[in-house]
Amino acid sequence: MTIEWLMAVKQLDSSCISRTALKIPNDCCLDSDKSRMNEHGHIPVLLNEVLETLAPRPGDVVVDCTLGRGGHAMALGQAIGPDGLLLGLDRDSENLAYASKRLQEAEIPASTIHDSFARVTEHVQALGRPANVVLADLGVSSNQLDDARRGFGFHDESPLDMRLDQQEQIDLTKLLAEIEESELAHLIRTYGEDPFANAIARKVAQERQTRPITTTGHLLDLVKEAYGPRARSSRLHPATRTFMALRIALNDEIAALETLLDRIGRGCESARTGGWLHPEARVGIISFHSLEDRPVKQAFAELDRRGLASRLTRRLVRPSDSEIQENPRSRSARFRAIRVSDPASPSG
Repeated sequence: MTIEWLMAVKQLDSSCISRTALKIPNDCCLDSDKSRMNEHGHIPVLLNEVLETLAPRPGDVVVDCTLGRGGHAMALGQAIGPDGLLLGLDRDSENLAYASKRLQEAEIPASTIHDSFARVTEHVQALGRPANVVLADLGVSSNQLDDARRGFGFHDESPLDMRLDQQEQIDLTKLLAEIEESELAHLIRTYGEDPFANAIARKVAQERQTRPITTTGHLLDLVKEAYGPRARSSRLHPATRTFMALRIALNDEIAALETLLDRIGRGCESARTGGWLHPEARVGIISFHSLEDRPVKQAFAELDRRGLASRLTRRLVRPSDSEIQENPRSRSARFRAIRVSDPASPSG
């Protein structure tokens, strides 16, 4: 089977996928901490830090690249007031509809669009006004993890779906049925750095010859079999790396992030000549594992080095102990931000 995004995996830039150990959040797939979630099914991470660093002002154009359930957007929207405008993007149509309703009920001027943040430039340009604030909160939201229908978490009888965008044709069941064993091993090894990638891919290839793999529980069992006795001594759940790798690859998450970073870089270059970013725009990205954080760190450092932006977060911003206690899933969050450098401004 030839899948375009899979071919891209084989050509990954070594600057993005480093030889250093991949740092994986302990609870990236676990069905835990539901009782801590608020009424909207998700608690926005690092909210105070985002507001303080990105400093939305009345009349600003704010872009929330990952609208989710609207947690960050509600706070940002309240700060920009009736003269501002919030543009929200999300690939999940259910989350988009939910957040859109929240924003409408709060009378926050907003335009919400079902699309990937990889196309953020086109949508901002359509507004006719440059963005003053841009935020991207990467990964999946708690309500997606907790929804057994979506197949993101370790729910035994969940369908193997994992699509962020339900309109996409290829879900995880279809992928596992058609992908070559060697390609599956490469994918798990690249995006999950799982030492048992070959064994897991072999198990999948053998199993699908007799029956289709259609539930998360079925895949969990195959991963445990591939690990053997070592599954009991693993610090992480043995399927954590595999599930994360499959989700990242299926949704083309790293390629989308690289496109966003490229658009941000081009926006910094053209900010003084009518680009999509305002000459003093603030841009922040929240990531949850090193495959996301590493390219963000490198891109922001390069823009700073070239004098196109200044880093607003010289050090990595992480959740406080109190936030982690309130929302354990926030523990892996890391936040970096820059401000576009305006040559006409002494502070740039």
